[in-house]
Amino acid sequence: MLTFDRIVSLRNKAGRLLGRGRGAPRPPEPIRERVVLFHFPKTGGTSLHDFLVPHFLRETICPERLRNLDRLDPAQLAAYRYVSAHMDYERFRLIPAPRYAITLLREPKARILSLYYFWRAHSWRVIEERGLHGPRRAKELGLLEFLRHRTGGLPSDTDNYYARSLLGRHWVGPRGEMRLSDEEALSAALSHLAEFDTVGITEDMPGLFRRVSARLGLAMPEELPWARSSRSYGALPDMEEVVREAITPEIDAELDRLTRLDRVIYEEAKRLSRG
Repeated sequence: MLTFDRIVSLRNKAGRLLGRGRGAPRPPEPIRERVVLFHFPKTGGTSLHDFLVPHFLRETICPERLRNLDRLDPAQLAAYRYVSAHMDYERFRLIPAPRYAITLLREPKARILSLYYFWRAHSWRVIEERGLHGPRRAKELGLLEFLRHRTGGLPSDTDNYYARSLLGRHWVGPRGEMRLSDEEALSAALSHLAEFDTVGITEDMPGLFRRVSARLGLAMPEELPWARSSRSYGALPDMEEVVREAITPEIDAELDRLTRLDRVIYEEAKRLSRG
């Protein structure tokens, strides 16, 4: 029976043999422990994911990248050594220990604005073909109207998203309302954030990469792999250039309301990121 260590040994040996006499780069050393990246959208998590994924054997990488980890049974999840997905706390808890858990947060108002313009940059063709509700709403509405939009319930992608994700879906009602008071929700979310081994912030990606690299015994990349940038939307297929609106007092007031809990959580993430 091939053990994980035996697979690693064979892969490294093959890489050395193939590289002899050709100056081929040595393949990345595989990471042996289970790593979980709790990915909040529009925080730079894709850049960290792209850095980590080459260090895992393909068959040990969980293919689920969205919020559907609960579709996998415990045996399936236990077989994976790398799980990187948009998730909430309840789904995070499905991933068996021991695990090295990482997350990163971005200044909450900046995250909402980034999400809005990312969605708004989608072309109408791809919105129609894929039935993309968030991008459709961003494409149809100006920024203030988007932030105030309530049809179909509270906008969970923008309304205190960190708090909702760290609480878990069982604490959110059918129309997006939280079933806890703000004080209770904040207390629970901060408690759950403290369970992560490494907490980073988008505004200090070099610091996050240094901590993750040191923890996993990896070499720091020569250049940070920024995977998504609003500066390049127009160069991407099915995306268009967008014009940013000025932040009016009305827009800023809506952003304050939508981030009233997340701003506290972000400040705690900043503190943890220095630890």
